[in-house]
Amino acid sequence: MAMTFNAAAHGPSHVHSSGDRAVLAEAVDVQETGIPVEAADSDRAWGVSLTTGWESRHVHYGVDESGPSGAYVNEIGGRIGDFSVNVWNGFGLGNQLVEWDFTAGYNIDAGPLFIVPGYNFRYVPSQNEDQHAHGHEEEDGHYEEKSGGHAHNTYANELFVMVGTTAIPYVTPSAVFIWDLNNNPGGFLEFRLDGEVPVYKDVISLQPYALLGLNFGYNTAEVYGLNNFQFGLQGTVAINKYVSAFAGVNYSVPLEALDAIDQDNVVWVNVGLSFAY
Repeated sequence: MAMTFNAAAHGPSHVHSSGDRAVLAEAVDVQETGIPVEAADSDRAWGVSLTTGWESRHVHYGVDESGPSGAYVNEIGGRIGDFSVNVWNGFGLGNQLVEWDFTAGYNIDAGPLFIVPGYNFRYVPSQNEDQHAHGHEEEDGHYEEKSGGHAHNTYANELFVMVGTTAIPYVTPSAVFIWDLNNNPGGFLEFRLDGEVPVYKDVISLQPYALLGLNFGYNTAEVYGLNNFQFGLQGTVAINKYVSAFAGVNYSVPLEALDAIDQDNVVWVNVGLSFAY
């Protein structure tokens, strides 16, 4: 059972399970972690996964949340039938980032199409409910925050729906819409293209991806429309049937909405280990 996990935003991207693609990912915010190339029998009615890793920057829907000191991230997931739950956390290294995400989704297969409605609870105690600026710069070796119009509550109740298809070999197109109920209107739309390229049997594979994000009040209320263009490449090596190592590089280009909050271009890498059964 081949499994892929590209750089993507945690939460909605981590709950899809269909055929030979048990997990679609960051990364948006990808971004973070990896899943074994080969895992357990796909006919089993349940499954579990555990991932731990490091990323040089934590980027959430195009916004650099951590700065250059990066973050240590972990995720644990479980699946019973078509119902999946995931818990993700990130802890800043040399910065104040602390984030927890609790995600639940239900996978609906309709031939080559899949639809995943779900819910994500995002808890970011490091964020101030009254003002939380993003968009970072480094001057004279120091990390500073720019003033900007990006603000989120400490708590976020997010509804999402993902739609995609597995009809195209080696490539999975998908789109996900997220609505943050605590940050009205708080909408975000992301179009993704995830690839799975086998390099050596079921041992080594590459996972390229590209995405286009559109902001509808999620990152800023100043500008609605194009948010960011992001792409990257991850390599995964299966250590055994259940454990794999991964490493990836990612690049995000801010567009109109992120330009309005002074978010710069961001490049970051991610490495880690994954277990899946």
